[in-house]
Amino acid sequence: MADAEFRKDLSHLTWDEVLRRQQLRAELVPAWLEALQLRPGMRVLDVGAGPGYVSQQVAERVGPTGLVLALDRSAETLPYLERLRTEQGLMWIQPLIGDVTTLDLRDQRVDAALITMMLHHAEDPVGLLSAIARWLSPGAPAVVAEFDPAGPCASGPPSEQRLAPAQVREWCELVGFLCLGVQQQTDEHYMLLIERTDDGAVPN
Repeated sequence: MADAEFRKDLSHLTWDEVLRRQQLRAELVPAWLEALQLRPGMRVLDVGAGPGYVSQQVAERVGPTGLVLALDRSAETLPYLERLRTEQGLMWIQPLIGDVTTLDLRDQRVDAALITMMLHHAEDPVGLLSAIARWLSPGAPAVVAEFDPAGPCASGPPSEQRLAPAQVREWCELVGFLCLGVQQQTDEHYMLLIERTDDGAVPN
């Protein structure tokens, strides 16, 4: 059932529990990676990486000539990400700790981004999306995946904490993304494929 004690900061869960939940959603991940057309050598930003299940899947796609920027605001995720790097030999995962809205990654080349199952945790979702849009080059794709408020809420956040696809699309377009499509993945989950536009519309 949905999390009765849901909190945006995830303080109602341990990081081991977060990892288990990421693993339970494994069936969703291949569609995200296919939508981004990941290939060896790409540099990919995983926003809200947490303990890193998705970052690991990305790293296996982009290979050692690529780079995965695993960004999370909690330093408690570092042991998990470091274990992925060392035990799995995925040294091209680069952990980044900080707030998305205050970091500046414009000196990094970012070819694609994942913003999956984390936007509903953000205190400032528009600011978060705006920052990511500034980091991406024009034409770079991103996937936003979320819990559907119209779903049965058998797991994940309660309905009132979920974000409707139309709302997420509006926010993305507001900060300079073009929505290329919306896909219902399950009755609980949907994804948007978006692309950074080149019209200079991204706010500072």
